[in-house]
Amino acid sequence: MYLAVQSVKKGIDCILATQVKVKGKLTAWAAQYDKQTLKPAKARAFELVSLCSAESVGITEFLMRLPHPSDQIKKSIQAAVEWLDQVKIPGYKFVDINDDKQSNGKDRVLIKQEGNITWARFYTIEANEPLFSGRDSAPKKTVAEIEHERRTGYAWYGEWPLKLLTEKYPEWKKKNSQ
Repeated sequence: MYLAVQSVKKGIDCILATQVKVKGKLTAWAAQYDKQTLKPAKARAFELVSLCSAESVGITEFLMRLPHPSDQIKKSIQAAVEWLDQVKIPGYKFVDINDDKQSNGKDRVLIKQEGNITWARFYTIEANEPLFSGRDSAPKKTVAEIEHERRTGYAWYGEWPLKLLTEKYPEWKKKNSQ
């Protein structure tokens, strides 16, 4: 039992150490890290060095499940929630559409949709701008710039943080505000 407790503590320490700071301010987590330096790293060709909204939700929710969180853990959670709120994209949704110009007759596009909130999966670390890339590993500013196969075959946008921001974090904050 003692070994398991120590392993979890080391894991939490690693999570806290890898939360990316930008200009001295905690933000979120990258999707991948270099195993030697623990700095954000590139993975597959289309997964560039970036902050990741989807993975950051899972990490934040894990930290929120810890009993008696330390001040450092509370600050980490609050910073991640603030970052997720800052990078949300209101009024848009990523949807599948029929498109006869595509070989499979389908495409995925970002459309305006009043009342909806979405998040890009990846954001540039310094500027918090959505980041996309195809198999060429070239950074793009919009999902429309990447090849069809990657545009339709990956979760570039999603609503991963929505329940965290609107339900889970407010409940956690009430319990942990002392």
